[in-house]
Amino acid sequence: MLKKLSVLAAASVLSLSVVGTAQASLLYKITGKNMEEPSYLFGTIHLICQSDFTMHDKTRAAFEESDRLILELDMDDPALMQSMQAKIMHPEGLRLSSHLNDAEKALLDEFFKNNMGVGLATFDSMRPFVVSGMLMTAQLGCTQQMSFEGYFTQQAMMQQKPVEGLETIDFQFGVFEQIPHDEQVQWLVDALEDEAAAKAELQRMISLYKAEDMDGLYNMFAEMEEYAAYKELILDQRNYNWQQTLDEELQAEGSEFIAVGAGHLGGKAGMIELLRERGYTVEPVPTAGQ
Repeated sequence: MLKKLSVLAAASVLSLSVVGTAQASLLYKITGKNMEEPSYLFGTIHLICQSDFTMHDKTRAAFEESDRLILELDMDDPALMQSMQAKIMHPEGLRLSSHLNDAEKALLDEFFKNNMGVGLATFDSMRPFVVSGMLMTAQLGCTQQMSFEGYFTQQAMMQQKPVEGLETIDFQFGVFEQIPHDEQVQWLVDALEDEAAAKAELQRMISLYKAEDMDGLYNMFAEMEEYAAYKELILDQRNYNWQQTLDEELQAEGSEFIAVGAGHLGGKAGMIELLRERGYTVEPVPTAGQ
């Protein structure tokens, strides 16, 4: 069941699509190409239960050694949350219910009432991928969640490190606007129809992430037909867009700690390979089992 939701929600909330094989870590050291000091690349999971959140010593040390934090979005921008709030409703007024039969409407209505205290009508004009984030948060099954991006941003502010973003909210929302509205709504329904299976697969994915099992994550997601349909849109093209910015940053004075969704790291169009193609040495820094 998570297969149906993965492209939409996992990409927007967890960013854990195919990460590639033969990678042994979530943390990578970047050197070479006349860099005066190393920088680091870290694969995140955007939301995880607080009880599952771990910050390994080597990751913490790499962050503290770095001069700047680079995320997908500039999380210390005071206007970021306001911008996000302004975009949660579909700009064309499309409704979730327009693609649902009576039974599906009842199913989604029940979810909203059980988790948000109000029914479908309140959320009917919301963008489907935003609702997907709400659904995945509920299916985590914990009251306290953590975000690696939030943690790193807080640490950067405490240590007075600059925070930069690789793209804007407008761009990220625009990515999901390219996926048909009715298809996104159907993924929501599919994830609710067998909630137990969806929760089990979500927990499996999180367990693989915690173990830094890149091969396991690859095998889990490689079978998804939906992934193949939207991989270039959600991952590959964004990775290519980021390379010019990162190349300039890495060649500038000082060092960077780059934290992006783990789904962006591996594969032929992943961050690791693209950095290597630009002449950098990218080496895994094993942290699991510390």
